[in-house]
Amino acid sequence: MNAHDSEIISGMLTGKGYRISDTLEGADIILFNTCSVRAHAEARVWGKVGELKKIKNEKLKIKIGILGCMAQTYKEKIFERLPHVDLVCGTANIYEIPKLLGSLKTREKVLAVDNNQRDTEKKIDISERENKAKAFVSIMEGCNNYCSYCIVPFARGPEVSRPVSIIIDEIKRLVDDGVKEVMLLGQNVNSYGVEIKNPRLPRQSGGQEKSKIKIGFVKLLEKINKIKGLERIRFMTSHPKDASLELFTAMRDLEKVCEHLHLPVQSGSNRILKLMNRIYTRDDYLRKIDSLRKIVKDCAVTTDIIVGFPSENEKDFNDTVKLMREVGFENAFIFKYSTRKGTKAALLKDDTEDKIKQQRNQILLKLQEDISRKKNEALIGKTLEVLIEDVNKKNKAEFIGHTGQARLVVFEKDDKSLGDIVNIKITSCTGHTLKGEIE
Repeated sequence: MNAHDSEIISGMLTGKGYRISDTLEGADIILFNTCSVRAHAEARVWGKVGELKKIKNEKLKIKIGILGCMAQTYKEKIFERLPHVDLVCGTANIYEIPKLLGSLKTREKVLAVDNNQRDTEKKIDISERENKAKAFVSIMEGCNNYCSYCIVPFARGPEVSRPVSIIIDEIKRLVDDGVKEVMLLGQNVNSYGVEIKNPRLPRQSGGQEKSKIKIGFVKLLEKINKIKGLERIRFMTSHPKDASLELFTAMRDLEKVCEHLHLPVQSGSNRILKLMNRIYTRDDYLRKIDSLRKIVKDCAVTTDIIVGFPSENEKDFNDTVKLMREVGFENAFIFKYSTRKGTKAALLKDDTEDKIKQQRNQILLKLQEDISRKKNEALIGKTLEVLIEDVNKKNKAEFIGHTGQARLVVFEKDDKSLGDIVNIKITSCTGHTLKGEIE
């Protein structure tokens, strides 16, 4: 989601005549689009921006901005900690960035964190994308789940969905620009639903009336699936409590929806899941996975896991190890717990030593690597459909791409082009990458 926000910001600025600088020293404006999900991400920003003080002193006209979740979380405190920062712009104010940069010509500092929600009907500039074959498309912002460890509802606000017509129009424009695959983005895509303000309706004492048009996520997938020229549909993220049989059936029946579900479990311990306010048990999760795999044959499942949550003991951790072995995830993003001020979990004692968190983190990483390798080895000799996404930066003689199950594949270049879908016979693998040849 942050990568997509960066694309939006770049598109807005290049549309106003700015151009991307290759170096910090050659820039007039340096913007950091930030994440607050983990302490490590924030620490990197504080350090990187702090290092720019010397450049600022040497080049007084340069403007430095902090955008996104950290801006929304820390607000004016950023100016106190980093006096050389000129702009602080929150998650819901990013569409104002060109105007805010313009105002720095007459103002020393600019703080813009007052918006609670983004304009859901904003037509997004899609001119700046890292990849020409695939693109991100935001379908909603914010989150209503309030998992006890998560800062997102505070940084990005409550759930608000973009209108169906806006989403469809954006995807059609992307397809016209050569895009073959879209990734639909939302903190919980399964709770997608459109709520459109109608300015023509009379105001009531409680504020502006709203006309509500509700379309569930599955219905949205059905509409997107009909777009001509689009080859693949992915989505992220799904909350286990809302991942339904209706969704699994749509994944099976809609030919453009990829056979891949990212379903964060976070922990295999019922006690820890309750403390996390995840609203499901390990058995609930396992039943969902069983139903998914019965309905969507060969569906790849990836997940997120947190180790070292407050009070996590050896039994809790072993429950997570057992769940990972039982599910057999294709991949897992595994993180050490870090306290996020303002969350409910911040009131709990972070009593797991960092040394133990690190040990548990490494155990799960090694376990997942072994699982991924075995799954990849089972694919050697098979032929898979791969979308050509880019040239391999490590070897310019190779293409890279992904299967429908989101497996990374590397293969030698030939006369094919970016955006083509090709059949690749898998010849070898590592823990995370498949290697093959075009048939």
